[in-house]
Amino acid sequence: MKKIILLVVSLVFVASLFAGASGEADMKYPIMGYPGAADEGGGLVRGYVGIGYWGADYGFHFNFSDTAYPGDNFTINHMFKKFTLHPMVNVLFGKTAVPLVKNLNPSAFANLNIIEGCCWNFVNPENDWMIKLDGNISGLGWQLYTLDLNLSAVGGYDYADYGLRLDYNVAGVDIGGGFVTRGQDPDLDTDAILDWAFDLGYTAAEMVNLKLQLINNGDANEDTSDLNMEILVSYVPGIPFWIKPIPYFGYQTYDGLDDDLLPQAMEFNEIFLGVSMNPTKDSVLKLEYKMFSEEWLDAEDDDYLADTLTLQLGFQF
Repeated sequence: MKKIILLVVSLVFVASLFAGASGEADMKYPIMGYPGAADEGGGLVRGYVGIGYWGADYGFHFNFSDTAYPGDNFTINHMFKKFTLHPMVNVLFGKTAVPLVKNLNPSAFANLNIIEGCCWNFVNPENDWMIKLDGNISGLGWQLYTLDLNLSAVGGYDYADYGLRLDYNVAGVDIGGGFVTRGQDPDLDTDAILDWAFDLGYTAAEMVNLKLQLINNGDANEDTSDLNMEILVSYVPGIPFWIKPIPYFGYQTYDGLDDDLLPQAMEFNEIFLGVSMNPTKDSVLKLEYKMFSEEWLDAEDDDYLADTLTLQLGFQF
């Protein structure tokens, strides 16, 4: 199925490029505390460059170098085409973010904070080839989809997964939730795994915006905790200055290992502080500092989850 989808989307996407595409590029630079840094101190260690083209009903995003997964470079993150079947129903073919949670956009302009490293894997569990139906009924947004490849916590099997996401606004509060059912190898005698998420967003007095996300990634083990959370708070008006910097604060948890070496969600946490700026209407600049409660080491004994200062620059064309 993947090859067929890739061929169809490739042909449609190339044709769509001549129909009013808008482009965007972004670059991230880990200034301090990233794996491979000289003397584990700082310096410009590894860069990230991404480029994308977006239209009303299609999208494409390509990574030249990805700091989230060192060595996994030159990858297509998004490549999809959407068609309208009915005023209330659209169908999408291609590779894009699995809509388990809301913060999924690869655009530097669309996200307040910097999404990379373990944050990216937390906020956006995966990108995958899919067929997706979506629409809106009386204010209720819905997405129903099937994925090409199973990537559960138990293992990777070539069985289709199915998912649903719903979004609604009640009294100014954005409420959303979704789940993905992941089929397992029948030889393991393991039931299908259900991953689910819940999120809400609210802006108080047009001043402070709060976003909350709860994500449960099942692993077919009742003895382990699977629930993690993320909170993001920002000052909506921004600081009254030339480029109107918007300060934000975030907190999230992530899996760790207990004394029995079992993965436990909410075992560790991360705090991040940042500021998002728009020097011009077509550019964005972000500076973000992340602090981890527990540092991990990679195969070369370099800190993988080390306190990190990252700069991101994005521009539209």
